[in-house]
Amino acid sequence: MLYGGFDSTLDAKGRVVLPTKLRNELGTDFQLMKGFGEYVAIYPAENYQKMLDEMMLMKKSSAEYLAFARHVLGSSHDGEIDGNGRVRIPAELRKESKLEKSVRIIGVGDHIEIWDSELYAQNTLMSLALVEKAREIITY
Repeated sequence: MLYGGFDSTLDAKGRVVLPTKLRNELGTDFQLMKGFGEYVAIYPAENYQKMLDEMMLMKKSSAEYLAFARHVLGSSHDGEIDGNGRVRIPAELRKESKLEKSVRIIGVGDHIEIWDSELYAQNTLMSLALVEKAREIITY
């Protein structure tokens, strides 16, 4: 399971060092894509394939399928970690997610999210009510 939060910095080539903890769990076969918000999502190959399998169960002519397929498949890139533990985030994903320099890397169970640090802080404040609601319905 991918979890934890880490601050990092993008270099001039759009690369970011993934924390060892997340890198080890992620493995070497993964995909980067536009997240379902203003962030870049990184999915281990197995979890990415599960999402694609679920997508393929949708009615192919539906507007929902087409929108989801365009979002996922149209923004996906094969990932690679270099010898220094860095992953390069493609320019179009950086632009759409407003990633510039300071980033927040979050493990979210089945994937990793990379946010612009300021956007993440704003999103966290807006999400507090949802966190409270989720806490009320979780049974543990």
